[in-house]
Amino acid sequence: MINCEFCAEFQTDGPARFRSLYKNVAAHRIVARSARFVAVPTIGQMFEGSFLILPIEHVETCAIQTEDARAEMLSLTDEMITHCSAFGKPIVFEHGATSAEGGGCGIYHAHLHVVPIPTATAAAELFPEATEEVVDLAAAWRTLHGSPHYLLLGDGKSMRIRDLSTNPGVFPSQFFRRRLSEFFSLKTSWDWRSYPAVEQSMLRVLKRRATHAG
Repeated sequence: MINCEFCAEFQTDGPARFRSLYKNVAAHRIVARSARFVAVPTIGQMFEGSFLILPIEHVETCAIQTEDARAEMLSLTDEMITHCSAFGKPIVFEHGATSAEGGGCGIYHAHLHVVPIPTATAAAELFPEATEEVVDLAAAWRTLHGSPHYLLLGDGKSMRIRDLSTNPGVFPSQFFRRRLSEFFSLKTSWDWRSYPAVEQSMLRVLKRRATHAG
């Protein structure tokens, strides 16, 4: 899709932030993949060992995908949660939004965050604004399948969700990154776009995954 950051990075050789920052040190940042999905370290490693899981083809939210595609994405998510546990206590979150609805981080290409936080923390503490709790990530996506705008957070086995199309509120761009930065009193920026140079934490994550894969 034209002007999509992730499509530019994973489908073409066009301009993309990772390519412009890391072209002299890393050919790509894919650390795991399936037929339709890739896992990559996050630009803006607030917590070292943070990853994104996203479809290669342009889809606007994770929940809007077919059940078969979601099952494939869940399998890769489980793999990355296991890998992420070497860095901390993994949580997953998504601010799903369509381009027509707006919101999210301004990139309307589905992406799920897998983040190792430093201490085990109840999802209710991190996302008290949720309006519903479901048994796992699969159930969260099923529940939100028809929603153009939503939030979800949890450990993958227990998830808290809010359908913003029926329960709107004030949730700015990169809401969960802001929340984690505030909750854990981080000194690093929550805004992934503010990281203008090569992150040593990114290089360590890429090296660790390459070693693990080898």
